[in-house]
Amino acid sequence: MPEEELGMPIRVMLVEDHAAFRHVMRVLLAREPNLEMVAQAESLDEARQHCTSVEFDVVVLDLSLPDGNGADLIVDVREANPAVGVLILSASLDPTSLQRVTLAGADEILDKLASPTEIAGAIRHLGSA
Repeated sequence: MPEEELGMPIRVMLVEDHAAFRHVMRVLLAREPNLEMVAQAESLDEARQHCTSVEFDVVVLDLSLPDGNGADLIVDVREANPAVGVLILSASLDPTSLQRVTLAGADEILDKLASPTEIAGAIRHLGSA
C-alpha cells in the first residue's frame, strides 16, 4: 500500500501483564504499516499513568491483570479521551467477563488466539473509526 494511502499512524497502548505476549504484540505491530505502539503497561496503575501522559488512538487491553480487571480501565481511558477505541484481547472470555466489558464500553473483543491479521485488522478498524 502506498505511503500516502496509509495516513497517520494509529497509536496503540498495550495493557498486558505477560512480558512474552507484550513482546509478540510489539513485533506484530512493528511489522504492520500504519500501526505504532506508543505505550505499554503491565498493570492498571501503570496504564492509568499513561492515560494522562501519552496520546493513543486504541488501547489493546487484557482482562486479567495483577492489580485488577482490565474492564476497570475502560472508564479511565474514555475519560482521558472519549474517542479511543477499546479492544479487549484476552484468554478469559467467559460469559460474565464478556458482559462486564460490554457494559463497560469495550468496542471489540477478541480471544488471544486470534490471528495476527485479525488483531491488526481490529486495531485498524478501531483507530479509523
